[in-house]
Amino acid sequence: MNGIKETQSSERSPIVTTLHRVMTAVDFSKPARAAFDHAVALSRVHDAELTAVHAVPTDRGFGWEARERTALVASLRAAAQAAGVRFKVSVQHGDPAGVILLHASARRPDLIVLGTSARSAFDRFRFGSVAETVAFAATQPVLVVPAASDQVTDATAPFKNILVAVDFGKGSSEAVERALAMAKGTSRVTVVHVLPSVPPESVSRYAYHLMEPEYQRQLARDAWRRIPAIIPANASTSGRVHARVVTGHTAAAISRVANETNADLILMAVTDRSAIGRLVFGSTTARVMRTAGRPVLAVPPRANGAGGPVRDGARLAAAA
Repeated sequence: MNGIKETQSSERSPIVTTLHRVMTAVDFSKPARAAFDHAVALSRVHDAELTAVHAVPTDRGFGWEARERTALVASLRAAAQAAGVRFKVSVQHGDPAGVILLHASARRPDLIVLGTSARSAFDRFRFGSVAETVAFAATQPVLVVPAASDQVTDATAPFKNILVAVDFGKGSSEAVERALAMAKGTSRVTVVHVLPSVPPESVSRYAYHLMEPEYQRQLARDAWRRIPAIIPANASTSGRVHARVVTGHTAAAISRVANETNADLILMAVTDRSAIGRLVFGSTTARVMRTAGRPVLAVPPRANGAGGPVRDGARLAAAA
């Protein structure tokens, strides 16, 4: 069942949202500067305070590259001031992910904006990814900006095409609600659910080939029955919210639909902090971050977030 089915659903009434504090991590790399530019634009639009965090490696003295760091901070401050953004910077010894999470816990920003660069599979296994580590562990939504992308986002305007991936877990309804809160004017929201393309372990290879069409049809019927439950009931009918059920490897299918819909943001919920959840996160959300080539907003569970109820919590997603 490789065909893609699409339907129109509903639109949620706009929610008034805002940002007060934005945090980003900076270093000497191009991805970090791209993230900083996004953070400045968002802070300008929402009149938010921007904090930039820079980590000095623990195996280096604090004075390491001090002259270069001073020049970097000066250029960032000048850019923020030119945009009329209130700006703070903090430099600290430590592991980058640990420093970011420490400051996120202390400052409680509404949104964390990070850059990410392509790394080899070996490097990801050995060193991990700062953006992925923070996106998994933070209690605030994390906007991950790709190192290079054809998707140039104008942060002064709402996203035009938002793709929200759902698995019908407890975070799915909130993810859809946040995406709808972000949809302004003519923005379009696409809700996508990915069906597995591999046979269940309990079905033999021979039997699976005989029953594959019906098995996939049953999964699709079940998905279409469940989709209305995660769309807000009080949404008014329009043509801006669409649902799609596709088949394939989850991360690859999400990236494919993002390309087909020309999404300028992919929204994914981070729901399970168990060992199994970490495995799922690493194989799906992190893979999308690495391969989609467009911004990804990772949203933590509402109960663990810093924003409180959804009308407050939605503001962090609405800023992206």
